Amino acid sequence: MIQEFSVENFLSIKTKQTLSFRASNKIHTGSDEYLVTEINPNVRLLKFCVLYGYNASGKSNLLLALQFLRDLVVHGPSTKDEETGFTPFLLDANTRNEPGTFSLVFFIEGIRYEYLICLDGKRIHKESLRYTPGERISTLFIRTYDAENSIAKLTIGKRCSLSAKDRVILDGNTLENSSVLFAYQKSNIHSPVLDAVVAFFKKTSLPLIDPNVRLRDWSKERIASDSTQKQFLVSLMRKADFQISDLEVKNSVMPVDENLIRKFTDNGAPPSLIETLKNDNQLEIPEVLFTHAGSYQIPAEAESDGTLRFLGLGEILQLLLKVGHIALFDGIETSLHPDLVTFYLQMFFMNSNDSQLIVTTHAQYLMEQDYMRNDMVWFCEKQENGASEYYCAQDFNLHKNNNLANFYRAGKLRAKPTLGSPLFGQANN
Repeated sequence: MIQEFSVENFLSIKTKQTLSFRASNKIHTGSDEYLVTEINPNVRLLKFCVLYGYNASGKSNLLLALQFLRDLVVHGPSTKDEETGFTPFLLDANTRNEPGTFSLVFFIEGIRYEYLICLDGKRIHKESLRYTPGERISTLFIRTYDAENSIAKLTIGKRCSLSAKDRVILDGNTLENSSVLFAYQKSNIHSPVLDAVVAFFKKTSLPLIDPNVRLRDWSKERIASDSTQKQFLVSLMRKADFQISDLEVKNSVMPVDENLIRKFTDNGAPPSLIETLKNDNQLEIPEVLFTHAGSYQIPAEAESDGTLRFLGLGEILQLLLKVGHIALFDGIETSLHPDLVTFYLQMFFMNSNDSQLIVTTHAQYLMEQDYMRNDMVWFCEKQENGASEYYCAQDFNLHKNNNLANFYRAGKLRAKPTLGSPLFGQANN
């Protein structure tokens, strides 16, 4: 689980901004057993964070920063000449040429880890990983950039349990534009503690989900291959009153003609696939069928966007409930009725253990839910210099009986657009 994420000089983020999941000891609700996970007697972490703000304020950029950090671990360059993909805050002459910094404090099986990485578009300037298996913090590795010799300098701690030979291998595979954790995955060496951290980024942390992600494609494979997962999704659709009694995946056959071959070729399909299509003269396409009213099957293309969206969200929910995962949703309310959104969150809260959900939204009705804690609600707005600022509702020290949504609508929590006159030809103010 994540305790804290900080980012500086990335996209619309100029100065250091921090998102915290530490549960406030000053806030207590009747639903805390569903909203908070106790890591140890001194650390209680929230399972949910919702971020509000007007369009172009930078809500999505905080999620993109988390996604970028994940990508630095999961993916990496094949040569030392590739760019890192980093984009600094561009509205300042100084930050354009400065590196950005990302840091994450997280827990794996109750052990605290601290990961930091500082980079620009060409190289990693600094990277470190520390953890606290007992009472003292231990450094697993620290790397810096040797500008004089244009190489990464890596120091590996004893806790990594790597032999002298393995350390040389890891050092040699750590390119100046790739993270140590990515280089480790490309090396034929083994460290239990590094394996655990890599698994956290690759498996526990899920890729960012925005409105353009076709979530139904996630579900299609699982419906066809796993009857248990299929039954979960069928049960979920029934609970949500979609009047769907079954789900099935069938292969439909599409004839292959010159236009289809040209389309695959233009989209970069490998020559082997093109040759197979020409020889077979047909293409099998798996299709999800929804059973309504007992026996009537309707293809996915005929279902509403909301139905398909909720089915895909159901697949993510199953992962969140099964084992601990961290999911990022940009616009969780997309295509969904407000009651479905709140119902989805209720199922997550009441049935998950070590999972966390981070979402952006414009759905103010979520603030009004009786289970919503002020330390779970965050806001984003842009400063005069164009930089995004993030802050928590808890910072306003509102009384527990105050209606957070009403305060937001009244502009007392900021993070709302300043709109001009609705009449054209009138002054903006």
